[in-house]
Amino acid sequence: MSNIEEQNLTEFLLEVKAKMANITLSENEAINEITSYVLSNTGKFIRSKIIYLYGNEIGVKKSKLIELASAAELIHLSTLIHDDIIDEADIRRNKPTVVNKWGIKKAILYGDFLYTKTFQALNSLENIAISDELIKCAEMLIDGEFNQIRIKNNNTISLEQYYDVIEKKTAVLFSGILKCIGIEMKLSEDDLEQLKQLGLSFGKAFQINDDLSDFNKSEITGKAEFKDLSEGKLTLPVILMLEDLNPNQQDQILELIHSGEYVAVKEHIDNSNSFEKARIERDKAISNCIEYTERFIKLDRLDNLRIFLKLKMIKFLIMKLF
Repeated sequence: MSNIEEQNLTEFLLEVKAKMANITLSENEAINEITSYVLSNTGKFIRSKIIYLYGNEIGVKKSKLIELASAAELIHLSTLIHDDIIDEADIRRNKPTVVNKWGIKKAILYGDFLYTKTFQALNSLENIAISDELIKCAEMLIDGEFNQIRIKNNNTISLEQYYDVIEKKTAVLFSGILKCIGIEMKLSEDDLEQLKQLGLSFGKAFQINDDLSDFNKSEITGKAEFKDLSEGKLTLPVILMLEDLNPNQQDQILELIHSGEYVAVKEHIDNSNSFEKARIERDKAISNCIEYTERFIKLDRLDNLRIFLKLKMIKFLIMKLF
């Protein structure tokens, strides 16, 4: 990716952030205080980068991409606020969560505020089909959270259930935004399906890498070490390990998790080679991203895009964390 293209992407992200700030501006200073805090700690803007990369290549106007990216990022932020409340999380991206800093009442209200502002932004979009697609994404995100709570309460999860949850909780927004790009350009149903599958592959890779990051130091990942385990979530490395154990051994591992002996759990996962198995699944998803991408990018741009995907867009995905 050339310096000019890097600069264009940087400028695009700044415009998306400015649009988000404009959408969420309130007459209530208490709300603005939280918004300022949240927008100063928004992470990598991976969804906006995907929107810019593919939308620009396919030919979507920049103004449309900014509208789509700002709406998608606000949906994502809303889910993070509510996820932190549900999970009673104290830290996100190495900073106190909204619920930790302002308390549960303000956190709930602020999450609701973001949702209302997001849907106001969606209503202002000229393309109703795009608005409908993003609203469906928001509904599926909530459905995915309900499924995760149900599975957590049951204390067990199969690989099939795991992939169903991550499709609804993580991958659905990736697939939705890419499908929206295709809708804007009036692409064929076959192309829309390919963009959807591309997004699902992005989401799968993203979530598996997040699962792996649960076992690394927070200063490296921005996520509290053993955060998922402490919340009773069985991530892919754990599930892959449990699949190879008999019922008594599974009970022993679950007891270690319940008693907070996470280092011991990590050692068992390492000894079972389940970290490597999870990395293989992640890397398969990354390869699928590149394969689906080839359908939509001009041949003279494809080599540069492969490099961009590996070094920039999904650099955080292909890092070896162990």
